[in-house]
Amino acid sequence: MNFIPARGFVLESRNFAEADKIVQLYTLSLGRIKAIVKGVRKPKSKLSSAIDLFTESSFSLHKKPSADLYVLSQAKVLNSYSELKKDFKTITALQVLADILVQSLHDTEPHPEVYSLLRETLSAMNRDNSGLESLLASFGLKFLDLLGYPLELTACVECETPLLRKKAYLIPHRGGALCEDCCPTGPSRLKVSPVELEVLKKLWTLPMEKVHILKMKPAFSRGILLTVLEYLERTVERKLKTVEYYLSVSEKI
Repeated sequence: MNFIPARGFVLESRNFAEADKIVQLYTLSLGRIKAIVKGVRKPKSKLSSAIDLFTESSFSLHKKPSADLYVLSQAKVLNSYSELKKDFKTITALQVLADILVQSLHDTEPHPEVYSLLRETLSAMNRDNSGLESLLASFGLKFLDLLGYPLELTACVECETPLLRKKAYLIPHRGGALCEDCCPTGPSRLKVSPVELEVLKKLWTLPMEKVHILKMKPAFSRGILLTVLEYLERTVERKLKTVEYYLSVSEKI
């Protein structure tokens, strides 16, 4: 049997049969895949620590040509990001991050740049989780760019008029922001103020490790994040399942 080595993160897991789990992995070389981990729910399993949410591990996989699932037989933890899993709000933010990847990425399509961005985001969260929503918004903007959906935020995508100190509207599938004169009416447009537009530009261009320098009030950063997530949903045409839960948890903490 030929084993396939792969480095990756766990995005989701669910119980299967009596002692197994089915996991979604985001790997550097294979993209997003599903694998079954046999016996992992048994008390003496050595694989349980390797399949926690956003634990980065090296995996040993195999798969029959006719099978839908890989079989994960061995794993070695490379980085557990354990500090991120001690706080309930941070855990729910990680669930939103995983949801973005699950809903947006096609199976078996590697994206080394996205993998690197994900590592940078987790490292930035691990260093300072006080600006979680800014980091999630920054990830969303950079992620869309890497998928081939860059946002034009400096000038109107229709008439090319500079948008400095002007209201604008973000419209999915139009490539970014439109000025008030060019923007069509309808529910698909997302209105952003001049200040929000400037913050979006900074979140997109700043390296992940520098995002923390943007100090925002909680209500403002929440609004920015929701705008980015809604734009992302409409762009990839998939609904994020975790946002409502994240908001309900965040309001209680």
